[in-house]
Amino acid sequence: MFGSTTSTIMLILWIVLIVITIIIELETSDLITVWFTLGAIAALISSAFDADPMLQVAIFIGVSLILIVLTRPLTKKMMKTEIVRTNADKVIGMQAVVTKVINPDEIGEVKVDNSLWRAISLDNQAINVGERVTVNAISGIKLIVTKLDKEENINL
Repeated sequence: MFGSTTSTIMLILWIVLIVITIIIELETSDLITVWFTLGAIAALISSAFDADPMLQVAIFIGVSLILIVLTRPLTKKMMKTEIVRTNADKVIGMQAVVTKVINPDEIGEVKVDNSLWRAISLDNQAINVGERVTVNAISGIKLIVTKLDKEENINL
């Protein structure tokens, strides 16, 4: 069919592609090239049986696409990790009690999760000692808080 030179070139091409895709896969953790590695292996096998080079490329593309379509949603779901809040960011969304008055454009203090934090008001309003607030964000070493409505305070 084809000369041994073409067969040899195609064998080398698929081996090089397999090595490159394996190296890329080892350097990433997102299963980016594993399907192309398997497609290249299928093409390598067809090349070993002296298949037409265009058929080898079609096998590579076909196997790769089929594997992507069939397995990508599953692997994406399996690799999805839930972000576990640790350290300071766990207080975001929690409620706190003001321990030192928070005046507009001034730093006050709140107690949240049994820790005292410096705090500022998100909407630049005064918040008195004893009032409850919600932690909206962290900026440096300060919490950014908003005052709870009276109705929200009653339900605590």
